[in-house]
Amino acid sequence: MLQETQGQLATKETAYGTLEAEVLRLKAQTGDADTLAIIKRELSEQVTHIRKLEVTNREQAAELKHFKRLHKSVEVVEEEKRSLQRRLDAMAGLENELGEARIQRQRLEDERLSWSAYLQSQAGPDGQVEFDSPEALARTLTAERLQTATLVERLGGLEPELSEKDKAIQALGAEKSSLLEQVEKLKSTGSGPGNSKAQLRLERQRALAIKEAEYLRAQLKTYDSEDTTFQPENIDEGKVKRIQELEDMVDQYRQEVQTLHGELASRETVPAPEPSGTKRPRDESEDNERIGQLSRKNRKLQDELTGLQSSTKLLRKELSVAQERLTAAAQQSKTRILSLRSNPTSDFEAIKVETLNELRRENADLLAQLQNSGPIATVPLSTLEASQRAILDAQNALASEKKRNDRLMKVWGAKSAEFRQLVISLLGWDVVFMRDGKMRVSSFFYPSTGDDENSIVFDGERGTMKISGGPESAFAVKIGDQIKFWVKERGSIPCFLAALTLEFYEEANRDGTLRVDV
Repeated sequence: MLQETQGQLATKETAYGTLEAEVLRLKAQTGDADTLAIIKRELSEQVTHIRKLEVTNREQAAELKHFKRLHKSVEVVEEEKRSLQRRLDAMAGLENELGEARIQRQRLEDERLSWSAYLQSQAGPDGQVEFDSPEALARTLTAERLQTATLVERLGGLEPELSEKDKAIQALGAEKSSLLEQVEKLKSTGSGPGNSKAQLRLERQRALAIKEAEYLRAQLKTYDSEDTTFQPENIDEGKVKRIQELEDMVDQYRQEVQTLHGELASRETVPAPEPSGTKRPRDESEDNERIGQLSRKNRKLQDELTGLQSSTKLLRKELSVAQERLTAAAQQSKTRILSLRSNPTSDFEAIKVETLNELRRENADLLAQLQNSGPIATVPLSTLEASQRAILDAQNALASEKKRNDRLMKVWGAKSAEFRQLVISLLGWDVVFMRDGKMRVSSFFYPSTGDDENSIVFDGERGTMKISGGPESAFAVKIGDQIKFWVKERGSIPCFLAALTLEFYEEANRDGTLRVDV
């Protein structure tokens, strides 16, 4: 019974403790009811604020996407602007290059005309032009210079030979005089036993002298023919006369030697026996003939070699000129000048030329009309056409300007509407720009109803603010406290507009008229 009683007592104590805890809990609940209500209200406000932030976040995300698209389009426009600016700068450089090219072309055209006039003035009697281009003239001049240098070189080689021949002729003259003296001695002494040897010696000398004279004469004829062929203008008449006199002297010498030989042959009674062991004299005529042929062949080959050398030099000169022209053409082909078929420069030039021609015709018609007698009652047709064309150009320019203004107005309207929507979505105020620097703003959360306009007009030039409806209107009375606190005391228009936005937002949220699809 004691144990049972003790167990019941423990159970009662446990129940008592539980009840006591429940009592304390209930006391705590009844005492913190106001705090719980405040917590619940704050939680609901936080939930509302979180929802509002989510809505704002969605709106700002949509606006961010829109702004990104606008930014991309602006970047594209700026890139196009930069490319057009680069093209404009390049066009200015091309205009300068075009002016320089025109000046150079005009200079080359003048030079070509001067060359053509000079070449035509040098035409032959039949009107045929020897050189059809300055290039042909330069080529011919180069060939003539090379030929002149070759002839001067050959002339320098012939002068020593001629001096040697003059010396040989002088030596022959001296030898002739010695032979004449010997002949005179032989004539005075008469025939004797030693005359046979002297006669043979004289005959040999005579034969040698005759052969040498013939050889020299052949060489002189060869030189004369060469001079006549290659240098007809450089023939020395005095030298020719002197050579002719020397040839006449040689002929006289030959005749005298033949006469003396006949006299000696008639005086000989017994032929002198030939000494034993003597050799037959060498026939030098064949050798002289062969030497002459070889010398003529050598001279001909030298002439051919000289001509080939001249032609080789000329061809090398033409090759160097062709290589320079090819290099210049290759360098020029690397640079390509691109131009539009209808570019502003060509259009402007065409318009300028056409206008100048029209003015010239109009001036000519006016002068003709003024020179005629009688009063001037009409104007020339060209003047009328020019005035009509000027009127048409003015009308076209006016239509183009009007179309441009219409497009600008459309673009400005679209951009202003976009700007207004942007300001409404960001700041909650509808902004309308007015004339004279004024601006009217109306709250998105407190719009105008009926005849009551709820707006504020700001004058930027005067720095004033005007409430719609006057200072006694319902809207002015409603925002009077905010004007007094933020504008008059604090002097802050942005804070004033922000305070009105918060107040109008709380009222719209409280009345349930707030639209979330901004």
